Amino acid sequence: MTRSSSIRGTAALAAAGFLSVVLGCGEGKPPVDTSTEEATVKGTVTLRGKPIAKGNIRFDPSNHLRRDATARSAPIQPDGTYEVKTLVGMNRVTFLVPELTRDPSLQDVSLDCEVKAGDNSFDAALPPVQAAAP
Repeated sequence: MTRSSSIRGTAALAAAGFLSVVLGCGEGKPPVDTSTEEATVKGTVTLRGKPIAKGNIRFDPSNHLRRDATARSAPIQPDGTYEVKTLVGMNRVTFLVPELTRDPSLQDVSLDCEVKAGDNSFDAALPPVQAAAP
């Protein structure tokens, strides 16, 4: 191997390393929400097609980069409706509902909700529909 081909090889490796850092590999991690803007979310919580008459719904906008973001909760009204203000971005939605604590398959159920600026609608149908296997 000549000195010039060794230098070209080293330069090619350096360029490839630089491009992989600048461009990233694959799709990588999704962007993390850091907004402090709040938005309103309204909807209905149902269990097997019927409105849940009492309990609480909780929207948690925290993630590994938003540890200071606190969860927001709201009571579920007798007709199954709720209204809550939370941070814009991805929120993990959980439930504190007596009917769910009685069913072991629903005790740790959670949903994801992408909250956008302005008013949002998010109906939570429990149990969640499982995606069909390919």
